[in-house]
Amino acid sequence: MKIKIPEKLASRIGVDRSYIMKINRGTRRPSLKTARKIIEVMEGVISLEDLRPDIVNTVQELSRKNETTNQASCRGASAPED
Repeated sequence: MKIKIPEKLASRIGVDRSYIMKINRGTRRPSLKTARKIIEVMEGVISLEDLRPDIVNTVQELSRKNETTNQASCRGASAPED
């Protein structure tokens, strides 16, 4: 992770300093709830993509699949008859 979370913010985030150290080292990933709190406390300096790229990538992948499915459905739909 490029941006490090200051350990002094641990109490405001509601976690232990050692947990922040593990996130910064990349040995732990915060839950979505904790990630949202980190983003809030750091006032947007860090993003969900910084903290949990796996979640962002999964959402983007699902969105692309959904978009492809919707486009295929639209092409396959017939126009209403008069």
